[in-house]
Amino acid sequence: MGLVATACSSALEELPDDTGEARDAIQDGYLDDGDRAVVGIYNDEIGAICTGSLIAPNVVLTARHCVSDMANERDGQITCRSTKFTDTHLARRIFVTTDAEIGRSSRYYGGREIVLLPGTEADSFCGNDQAILILDELIPESEAVPLVPRVDVPLERGEEYYAVGFGATNDLSTGAGLRRRRDNLFIDCVADGCPASVVKPTEWVGDTGICEGDSGGPSLDLMHRVIGVTSRGAEGCEYPIYGYVYGWAEWIKEATQHAADLGGYTAPRWATGFPTDPIYSAELGGACEQPDQCSTNACLDGYCTRPCTEIAACPSGYSCNDELGFCAKLPEPPPEDDGEGDGEDEAPAGSCSIQPRPDPTKPVPWLLGAAGLGAVASLRRRRSRDRLG
Repeated sequence: MGLVATACSSALEELPDDTGEARDAIQDGYLDDGDRAVVGIYNDEIGAICTGSLIAPNVVLTARHCVSDMANERDGQITCRSTKFTDTHLARRIFVTTDAEIGRSSRYYGGREIVLLPGTEADSFCGNDQAILILDELIPESEAVPLVPRVDVPLERGEEYYAVGFGATNDLSTGAGLRRRRDNLFIDCVADGCPASVVKPTEWVGDTGICEGDSGGPSLDLMHRVIGVTSRGAEGCEYPIYGYVYGWAEWIKEATQHAADLGGYTAPRWATGFPTDPIYSAELGGACEQPDQCSTNACLDGYCTRPCTEIAACPSGYSCNDELGFCAKLPEPPPEDDGEGDGEDEAPAGSCSIQPRPDPTKPVPWLLGAAGLGAVASLRRRRSRDRLG
């Protein structure tokens, strides 16, 4: 199978006839003004656009081919046996925006440092197409709330996801540079469960619809956690291959902690081992009679509770019930003036009523696009022929 890297779109003078990159596979998506933590990337060094995920105030997770040159790729075709990364671009010439458009009037943040994957084999394209761009200033939470990468729970075949990117919409590359979103996608295979000739253990294969311009963009689960980094796919915008976030979890956490030190803020809790499932951060204590009256679907002795672990400890006034695995209210301290008392010295043991968690509200559909000519041309007059970046 010939694979085409779905990379940063460039200002191509003409579209080659042999790419086979049809864009109509993304026609079910639409514009997305809300997911501001999915950022547009403009690489001024090569005049190209990509997509990335803001996972901390100054941390953007993206594809390495968005920030590096490559060798041994031929006419846009990636060969896992031979395609390699070479020189890395200058971080200060890479810019990101939280706006829904990569355009002349958008607000941009500049890069400060690029963090690459570790190891002697990290220059091989397949399995290593991830990079982190550390920004030179913090993006305020009022502008974009960072996404959480799913670094603690592996993926399963058939799991539903959605994807976001700044690609185009058709063979003429119209609409490039606009953030689009598509949902109702499903995982085809994960890591070792995929064909080893074209997919590595640190990758997984998705559903459909990924084309040029969406590279580096996220796929997200139904809890809105980043699970993949768009890398490449087959002709016709099919067989999308993503970098596996879980497969590079420790590197992502370490790089984020490093960025927090540079930015002078406390690293996000997931970077130090806190569970990424939002249920572990849910508020508790509200009155309930049935589990479905609680956002966590867990009602204990008339109040809403949540699961707990040694790392995901309970807040003040609660303790983790080891038997139930949920936060339980601590007994009220006895009054100073005991009086005669009523003889009830023990707190009730209690029981926890829990229902399976329902699927969260599904996000609106999204469109995965292709080569972004128009948006890049409006930013840079120089026209280059670079289908991968």
